[in-house]
Amino acid sequence: MPATILEVRDLRTYFHTDEGITKAVDGISYDVREGETSALVGESGCGKSVSALSLVRLVPYPGRIMGGQVLFNGEDLLQVPEAKMRKIRGKHIAMVFQEPMTSLNPVMNIGEQIAEPLKAHLKMDEKAARRRVIELLNLVGIPDGDRRYRDYPHQFSGGMRQRVVIAMALSCNPSILIADEPTTALDVTIQAQILDMMTGLARQFNTALILITHNFGIVARYADRINVMRAGKIVESDSADSIFAEPQHPYTQALLKCVPRLETG
Repeated sequence: MPATILEVRDLRTYFHTDEGITKAVDGISYDVREGETSALVGESGCGKSVSALSLVRLVPYPGRIMGGQVLFNGEDLLQVPEAKMRKIRGKHIAMVFQEPMTSLNPVMNIGEQIAEPLKAHLKMDEKAARRRVIELLNLVGIPDGDRRYRDYPHQFSGGMRQRVVIAMALSCNPSILIADEPTTALDVTIQAQILDMMTGLARQFNTALILITHNFGIVARYADRINVMRAGKIVESDSADSIFAEPQHPYTQALLKCVPRLETG
């Protein structure tokens, strides 16, 4: 069995507003194993994205992490100094967000953007970083990397921009990649290509993938383990095989009934 690389224990993140307290993440616990794909699945607004941001301490105001532990290789990320956390983000734990344009600087060419974490975390010089960027562009399916290195985000399609973001996330060979609804903004035919590519590269690099989605069809194809989330809580957690064969919680059963199936007649 692969080693456990991340242990989330009783994680709680609340939003304090004039209207009161919203418990976006309300005591969730789950494990992530080396090289596996763990899905966090549930309907929009259940707290999935906030839980992902909580793992790397990027919860927006007025949200606040109220308690719990996020143990990465045994060290609680909620307790480390911010300076150390900045070194962990990007190098050891990387993120891919839903809309690639929010992750890319429109006035900076994509080569320089992918090279940035290589220079910051791995201390690569200009020449070595450029070589690695071109290699990464080829890995994520962007040909002619030497020329496209100089292009800007607006010169890429949505699917190609997401490939750039994935190249950036994988640049330092992180232990964990968090993908928050990474294909929602893309055409359906492009979605499968991006997910196949991303999960394939995660396996190739033995990177643990936390896949956050509302789509049980995606979960069925890619997840090793599933955590079903509802109203800030995880209501069911098990291997993908077990959950699809015999879901225990009524909410999981209801979600599975919504997955389109081909009828045979």
